[in-house]
Amino acid sequence: VMVFVNRIAGVVHSCVNEFFGNPNKNIGDAFLLAWRLSGHPAKKQQKLADMAMISCTKIIAQINKSALLAEYRNHPKLVKRLPNYRVRMGFGLHSGWAIEGAIGSEFKIDASYLSPNVNMAARLEAVTKQYGCLVLISDSIIRLMSEEMSEECRMIDHVRMTGTKEPFKLYTMDLDSLALEVERTPPLLGTQISVGPGADRGGSKNTKYRLRHERQRLKNERWADDYHMHSLFSTDQDLITMRQKFTPEFFCRFNMAFLNYEAGEWTVARDMLEACRFQLATEDGPSAALLRYMKQSHYEAPPSWPGYRMLTEK
Repeated sequence: VMVFVNRIAGVVHSCVNEFFGNPNKNIGDAFLLAWRLSGHPAKKQQKLADMAMISCTKIIAQINKSALLAEYRNHPKLVKRLPNYRVRMGFGLHSGWAIEGAIGSEFKIDASYLSPNVNMAARLEAVTKQYGCLVLISDSIIRLMSEEMSEECRMIDHVRMTGTKEPFKLYTMDLDSLALEVERTPPLLGTQISVGPGADRGGSKNTKYRLRHERQRLKNERWADDYHMHSLFSTDQDLITMRQKFTPEFFCRFNMAFLNYEAGEWTVARDMLEACRFQLATEDGPSAALLRYMKQSHYEAPPSWPGYRMLTEK
C-alpha cells in the first residue's frame, strides 16, 4: 500500500510543481495542494488559477497512462476484491483566504493552512462521486481564471453547502480518462518519477541534471507573460484526447436543460437531461445527478424553489 500511494504521490507532486503549486499535506491517500496568490499581481493570479486547473488535468492523464500504476489493474488481490479496478482521483478546486503557519510543538511541527476555504475544497472533492466527475470547481476559481479557460468549464449545478450562507455555481472540467492508453515507455520529463519507498532511484547524475534543467526551462516558459495556458487545449495530446467526445452539441443541450432546471421547469429539464445522459459513449454524471435530485420531488419544483439546492456530502 505504501509503495502504491507513493507512486501516485510522485505523479501528483511532480505535476503540481511543474505548474507552480505546492504539495502541502498527505492525509492517507488524500493530498492538499496549494497555489499561493498573495504577493502576485492580478494577471499572475489569473495564470496561477489556470495552472491549478491544468495541473489537475495533467495528473489525471499521467495517472491513467502510467505503466507502473496500470499493473495494479491485474493485481490478484485487488481484482478479487474490486473487479475492473483502476486508480481514480477526484479534485475539488476552491479559492479564498487562509492562515498559513506552523502547527505543533517542539516534538512535531507541520506547515498547514487554517481556513473554511480549505474545508470547502475538501468538501468539493468529496462530492465528485455524486456527480460522476473527476474535477469540481467553485465559481470563485472560475472568476479568477482567464476567460478562455473558464469557458472550457461546464456549469453543472447551483448549490449551497451545509454550514455556508451563500449559494454558488458549481462547475466541472469534462475529461474522459478512459480514452487514454497506457504508456509503454517512460516520459522524457520527470512526471512519472516516484518518491519515497519503492521509488526508482536509478539514473546517472547527468540524466537527473538534464531532467531538472528541462523542467525549469518549461516552468520559466510558462511563467512568461506571453504564454497562455489555454493553448494546451489545442497542443497537448492528452488533453485533446480526454476532451474529444464532448461536442459543442452536447454542451448546448446540457446548458438548455440546466437553464430549465434552474428556472423550475423540471419536466422540460428532465426530458432534455435524459437525452444528455446517454448522448456520450458513457453516462454523463452531472445529468444523472440532477435527474436523481428532481426525481425525489417527482420532477415538480417546490413552490418556493430558489433556483439552487442544498448539497450534502455522502
